[in-house]
Amino acid sequence: MNDYLYYASFGAIILLFLLSTFLYKKLRIWKLILIILTIALFIMVEFFSGAISFLDEIELRELSQYLIYIILIVLAVSFKNKIKITQNLTDYDFFELEKELEHTKDTSELLRKRFINTIGLLREGLIFYDEDMNGLFLTEEISRFLLLDNPQLSMDKYQSYIHSEDQSSYLQTVKKVSRKLPDLLHKYRLKIGPSYTWVEEKGKLFTHDNKDYLISTITKLDIKIYPETSIQIVDSLPNEDELTNTISQMRKDKKPFYLAMMHLTNVPDINKRFGRDVGNLMIAEYIKQMRYHFARENNTIFRITGIQFAILITDEQRYANLHRALVSGGDLINVRINIGGILQIVYPNIGIIKNDPWDNTDISEFISLSNKALEEAIRNNKQNYSIFGG
Repeated sequence: MNDYLYYASFGAIILLFLLSTFLYKKLRIWKLILIILTIALFIMVEFFSGAISFLDEIELRELSQYLIYIILIVLAVSFKNKIKITQNLTDYDFFELEKELEHTKDTSELLRKRFINTIGLLREGLIFYDEDMNGLFLTEEISRFLLLDNPQLSMDKYQSYIHSEDQSSYLQTVKKVSRKLPDLLHKYRLKIGPSYTWVEEKGKLFTHDNKDYLISTITKLDIKIYPETSIQIVDSLPNEDELTNTISQMRKDKKPFYLAMMHLTNVPDINKRFGRDVGNLMIAEYIKQMRYHFARENNTIFRITGIQFAILITDEQRYANLHRALVSGGDLINVRINIGGILQIVYPNIGIIKNDPWDNTDISEFISLSNKALEEAIRNNKQNYSIFGG
């Protein structure tokens, strides 16, 4: 009878191990080790008992039976606890889980529809780059003006629509985007119909499930059709009449300031070599740099002519930075600008005049003196600036 119980216990151990593995789809390492040891024990006792010299056959068999019974109890208790945990999930619990799942699905669907309809409201086109950066998906806005039937493109295919001079710069800029530098901003020429059009791409890298994804917007740099471009920075600048009004108001406040008259000397050469559209983009980038470093206040940069600008500087530290940059010829003034694959250094001639609180010079005469300072800077072959009263 004991033999039958012994063999049945061994079979029950194997059965419990298989059931717990297949029913719960999880293999416990400790159970696997235990079952291997049990099988090894069973084989040793049944077939190689003579090899164990310090125990006789009867003692060995009794000891193995006790071990088999203990292992059976351990596996049975473990299996029962698993069933108990599963049974504790009542119908109410399943109902609550279903409600939570349905709410999650509704929220996900709402976010999806919001995103899709938001895309429809945008004037810009969107690009969704693949995780490996070997392909991208274009929204309808871009697909339409590229005359594409399939919005999913390989990176090589999309590059074929970019001007040959800009392709290398485009690829380098995209590959530089990382978690440390997640922002993307560059301009390049994209083939739209028979000709190329300058576009601006702004992007952002985000991470999901430990994977990086890049999404960006594309905007045509065409003022008549798309007014919200970087060129608008230049076209929206106040003119010389507004410069006169601003100086008048500043004089009433009795604060010293500097008027810097700036002439972008090599822009005509850029226009001649690369076209006026490139020149306009270079001017826009240059003005953005000047605003950031010297004139962050509103209405302190003015457009006098196509390539002549006036800057009012009220902060002594910013003027000191400007003076230091002029003396050293640094890149705060001679700005290196990369537009697509076109890299140029835009450099100016600058005439500067200081206005003290007690200065009674007529405003027209004051502006005229700044222009004379600029003319002197243009004539001077040794330095590109001239300062009156500074």
